[in-house]
Amino acid sequence: PRRRSTISSIANNLVDPNAVSFMERPELRVLNQFRLVCGDIVNHPKVQLIIIVLIIVNAIMMGIATFDFVTENPAVDEAFEATDLAFLIVFTIEL
Repeated sequence: PRRRSTISSIANNLVDPNAVSFMERPELRVLNQFRLVCGDIVNHPKVQLIIIVLIIVNAIMMGIATFDFVTENPAVDEAFEATDLAFLIVFTIEL
């Protein structure tokens, strides 16, 4: 078996110091800029607060959805299903 220091020096010799990372390639510049803007939006404090409020509201609605008056009434159940889908879409986009 090789010593760890030998393996490390071999790995260092394989790395091209002039190599460009995948997201820094010229053909991906627009995608990278879009990704950075999306990150700035999602990480904004106001957006984070809105997401926290939505998580709390969603948790409350999930609890209410277990009551009989929701499951026994098709119209109310359908409204809860639509709201649940809306939360799912928002949380997926936020990821």
